[in-house]
Amino acid sequence: MKKLIRILTIQSLKELLRYKSFSFLIFFLILADRVVHRLVKSPGHGIGWPAGFELVGERTARFIFEQLPDKFSQWLFTPRVITIAAGLFLLKQVISLWPSSDMRRMHRRERGRFGVMEALTALRWFQVAWDALAVGWVCAVMAVWVGMGYFIGWGVWAHTGATASVLIPAGLAAMAFPVVIAGFSYSSKLAVIRHGTFGGRFRLFLKLFTHWRLLWTSWLFFTSRVVLEALFVAFIPLVAMLFMDNFWLRMAVAAVSATPVYAYLKMASFKFFLEVYSSDALVRMEYRDYYATLEGPQEDVAGNVHLDAKKGADLI
Repeated sequence: MKKLIRILTIQSLKELLRYKSFSFLIFFLILADRVVHRLVKSPGHGIGWPAGFELVGERTARFIFEQLPDKFSQWLFTPRVITIAAGLFLLKQVISLWPSSDMRRMHRRERGRFGVMEALTALRWFQVAWDALAVGWVCAVMAVWVGMGYFIGWGVWAHTGATASVLIPAGLAAMAFPVVIAGFSYSSKLAVIRHGTFGGRFRLFLKLFTHWRLLWTSWLFFTSRVVLEALFVAFIPLVAMLFMDNFWLRMAVAAVSATPVYAYLKMASFKFFLEVYSSDALVRMEYRDYYATLEGPQEDVAGNVHLDAKKGADLI
């Protein structure tokens, strides 16, 4: 545990400062600022929540269990929603697959002076396709999970009329959300691995759902990450964008809050991935130099010190 904490804190911060990565995220904040102000001035038409919406109440329960299914079925396959879904996937590639490619090069000691461009040009179409498959799998599992919660809540509402039944699907969705974020994170990190087969990497990815230890440790880590991101990357910048009139002031507040925290969390997430998948041969082969440096010289039962083979060859 001490080793993991040291890796997630001291080592992550050291490498973040060493590579000075993700500083260009300020441009995404500027784009977000423009989008927020456009939406505030001319908000779009959403799914149509009832007036006087309450988290738990008679009107809310009736809307969710009686009206929402029809609205959702009409809304789901509209061109606007399909466009938004495609845009969100492209955004996911920018904020997840590119940093994973960049950090792969960092941990393989391949990163040069132009790390951003090198990470982008290193990506291949089959890696994007693999990531799309993994993301689609996570979304499908989440949809089944939330759908199960919805039908349970609907059954409770239909038989008892309890308005608190709306909390059942909401609670199950909230409980599974950190696992969804873990799936999105692991998908990009496994996608950028060059060794192994398409199916072999997918079997590693499915361990998130089939191995209890990986599941609960990932849930704990990504719950903490979600809380920190919600506060420093979403809430504080959003408040600045909404309530500060001076553009440069709100950009400064948003950048100081979001950029270093987001960069640190991406680095810590990559380190966490390398730890929880450290027993898998495919991952160890991809990052063998990193693991050799982390573990240092190995001793046998007789006390003789053995260096990593590559290191030993370099010394000759």
